[in-house]
Amino acid sequence: MLASISVISFASVAAVAGARVDSAKVRTLASAAARAAATTSKASETASTSSAVVADGVLATAKRHLGTRYVFGGTRPGAFDCSGFVRYVFARHGVPLPRTAREQATVGHTVLVGLDSLQAGDLLFFRTRRGRAAHVAIYAGKGRIIHASSGSRRVRYDDLESTRGRWFITHLSGVRRIIDGPSAEPDSRGTGSGAVVRSSGG
Repeated sequence: MLASISVISFASVAAVAGARVDSAKVRTLASAAARAAATTSKASETASTSSAVVADGVLATAKRHLGTRYVFGGTRPGAFDCSGFVRYVFARHGVPLPRTAREQATVGHTVLVGLDSLQAGDLLFFRTRRGRAAHVAIYAGKGRIIHASSGSRRVRYDDLESTRGRWFITHLSGVRRIIDGPSAEPDSRGTGSGAVVRSSGG
C-alpha cells in the first residue's frame, strides 16, 4: 500500500513539475515574442520617421527652385527638364535616380491606389505623345504636384483638383514610391509604365 502511494505521489509530483516547466517555457516564448514585436514596431516607426524627414527635405529643395526655367535636357539649377529636376532634387537627399522619366518609372515600387492614398515624395508619371512615362512630377501633398513644366516653361506647382489639374488626372499612367521603398533599384518588369493606377475624381 505504501509503495503504491509512493508511486502515485511521485508520478503526481513529476506531472506537476512538468507542467510548471512547460508553463515557464510558454511564458519565456511569449516574452520573447513580445520583445520581438516591440523591436519590429520601433524599427517600423523609425523607418517611417526617416522617410518623412527625407520627403520633407525633398519638397523643401524642390520648392527652392520654383520659377526655374524649363529647358529640354536641363539637369542643374538654372535650367531643368522634368526628369532632370526630379533627379537633382532627390540626389540632394541621397536618393540616386536615373536620368530620364522612362527610366525613373522603373525605380521604387508601384502604387496601385487612388490619389487619396498618395504620399508626399511619390513620383507621378504622365503619358503624352512621346510615351506612357514621358513626364514626371513629385507629389507635394494636399492634392498638388511640383514639376518642371514644358508648357509653362518653368518649375511650378499644379493643383490636381483645378481645371488645369484635370489634364494630369486623365493622363496619369503610373505612380512610384521611392522614399520608403525596399531599394532604389529598377523594377525587373521593365519600365513600370504599365502600372494600373485608379484615380479618385475625374
